[in-house]
Formats: sequence, structure tokens, C-alpha cells
Amino acid sequence: MKIQNVHSTVLMVVMALGLVLSACSGANEYRMESGERTAGAEGMVAVSSDENGNRVVALSVAHLPRPGQLDDSMATFVVWISPEGTNYNYNMGQLRLAEDRTGAVTFTTPFPSFSMIVTAESHSTVLAPSDQVVLKREVGSSR
Repeated sequence: MKIQNVHSTVLMVVMALGLVLSACSGANEYRMESGERTAGAEGMVAVSSDENGNRVVALSVAHLPRPGQLDDSMATFVVWISPEGTNYNYNMGQLRLAEDRTGAVTFTTPFPSFSMIVTAESHSTVLAPSDQVVLKREVGSSR
């Protein structure tokens, strides 16, 4: 078995185990919606609460194109949240892809309900999301 295949298999097992464990701990799961240009992209979000009442958000993705395939100037993916009732977008961090086009990121937020998007960006420290949305979802929302 090639090392790349072993890495892909291990990554998928770890992501699946994380989702199973978070489901056992009372997590809510959400399927991400793909963007117009990324119909084959898949994403799952598991949201649980920590001991401080914050939300622990675990995102796993598969079948994403490389950022440069969407636009030559794009180099990475960034995860954004916009708390319910606001128009502000928080950059929650970079989402890096493995060779098999899978990836995962976990972050913590105090917001119980938010819109979440993944966008292709020129670099990970941009201050506002581009229009290159690859995945989106309302999380914990009454909307």
C-alpha cells in the first residue's frame, strides 16, 4: 500500500472516529451544502459544547478541488462564521487539504448559532471572505 493511501485511510478513520465520538457526547451534526462551482464537495460539521459552555466545532471535508482550480489567485481555503443576527464574518482558520482532497479543522466559538462558509482565498489571513464559496451551512440556527 502506498504511503499516500495509508495517510488518506488514517485521516478518514480519524475524522469518522471524531464524528462518532462527538455524536456520542450529544453533538449536533450538519451536512454542508456545496457551492455552485463545487457540486462534488462534501462536508460534515459536528458541534458539541465544552465545559465552559462554548461550542466546539469539528469540520471534515472531502472531494474539494484545489483552490487554484477555482481561480488562479487562490492558494488556500478559509473557514468563516457569521453569528446569527450579525453581518460580521470571523476567520476561524485555514483548512488544508491532504493529497486525496480531504481535510479537517476544529475550532471553538462562544456563538450558539451561526452561518458557516468555506471559501477559497489568496492567503489564510484575509479579513473578509471572497466570493469563492465552496461549502456553506446554517448551524444551530432558528433561521
